[in-house]
Amino acid sequence: MDPQKRDAWFAANKALLETAYLAGVEPWQQSGFGLHSPRSYARWEAVRRPVADAMEKDGAFLDVGCANGFLLECVLRWTAERGRRIDPFGLDVSEKLVALARARLPGDAHQLYVGNAWDWAPPRRFDYVRTELVYVPEPLQGAYVERLLAEYLAPGGRLLAAQYLGGANSAAEPPIDRFLEDLGHVVADVKRGFWEGTEYTRIAVVPKPDG
Repeated sequence: MDPQKRDAWFAANKALLETAYLAGVEPWQQSGFGLHSPRSYARWEAVRRPVADAMEKDGAFLDVGCANGFLLECVLRWTAERGRRIDPFGLDVSEKLVALARARLPGDAHQLYVGNAWDWAPPRRFDYVRTELVYVPEPLQGAYVERLLAEYLAPGGRLLAAQYLGGANSAAEPPIDRFLEDLGHVVADVKRGFWEGTEYTRIAVVPKPDG
């Protein structure tokens, strides 16, 4: 992909999401949920808890696209309910959203970073990394997954590739697990989130390859 077009895509995406998220009133709206229609915390929990369900052991968790830190805050509570100890880290392209996240999680503010996962150099490796592929242009998604697996995950780590359904384009997207398998990755598990009988979340769990 032409670097100029790539950088323009990132800049436009940042401006769009930052403006929309900061206009939210509820913390889940500032995390990108229910931006255009009222949605409840109960619905948020139903379709975001699968992120926590994918964590089967203690470890360091990086939320790529952490926005205002509300998902991190919830994941800490949801995993603690299951006896898991998770060390939270966050990354977002928006300085303004990361400022909100640092205010929300003051004890972990030093672990919340401003940067673009496409070219950010992580200061350490993580046991879990959550991301969405829509954070990069479609032609770069395969390379993006490879980079996260190689450079972000600790040995034995798990990539949690999230697909949030119900948006304008989601009906045309292949299931995230099938997409990753078609790229040659092993999908060890799939966690799903439902609301009123409809699937709105799919988390494909991809182990870091050995070697």
